[in-house]
Amino acid sequence: MAVYSYSENRIESIIRATKRLRLRYCVVAGGVLAAACVVGVNRPDWIFGPHQQARMWVVASLVLFVAGPLADTVWRWKSRPENVAASLRETEVVVGEEEVSITTADSVRHLTRGEITQAEEVCWGVYLRSADRYRWILVSSQMDGFVGFKRELERWGIPIRAAAIPPNWEELAGAVVFIAMMLCAVFARSAAVLTADLVISVVVAVVGFAVISANPENLGKMRWVRLGIFLPVAMTGSMLWTALR
Repeated sequence: MAVYSYSENRIESIIRATKRLRLRYCVVAGGVLAAACVVGVNRPDWIFGPHQQARMWVVASLVLFVAGPLADTVWRWKSRPENVAASLRETEVVVGEEEVSITTADSVRHLTRGEITQAEEVCWGVYLRSADRYRWILVSSQMDGFVGFKRELERWGIPIRAAAIPPNWEELAGAVVFIAMMLCAVFARSAAVLTADLVISVVVAVVGFAVISANPENLGKMRWVRLGIFLPVAMTGSMLWTALR
């Protein structure tokens, strides 16, 4: 049996990198909110004037996707690195005789040797995939002994191939479509365009809900995401109702 985990030096390196990312996010998010406030002060009629439901949705989106995460990041500025470090210390990958398992602070995932159909390597690690597209294990390349882990897979006769595109690329594509549908709802004025956007929003929301629900191990962490995926439906529906009146 082989066990792989994060060394203290690696954990400190990861924490430093996450702090830099959080600082950059705060700067960008703060700039976006500052620009929105300037517009609101100089042109209040753009937001609070009659028939401005579209821009009110923009305000709601800024609060939900920018102001909320920014406030949470600032509030947890000191505690979050400590929580991340504690989580990394609890994470370990165990390669047994017939099974690979990964234990984190809040879950345990495992795949038997027979369930693993392929291994795909990307810059941040190796995905072990099963026949169920949404049941997988990611082993981070930052874990100590990562090269040894790949040798274990080769010993099992599981070839590791480089992934041309990230696994489960449809999740990233869905996020892009999600944003595009909200932008369409905000800027479109044609009832025909809004009707088409509403139909697409419903289809994408239903498919996205099914994709997120496909991996039961993620349901606890993705509960609000499953509801939030219907936001474009609400936005487009309200704008279409306004256009048809």
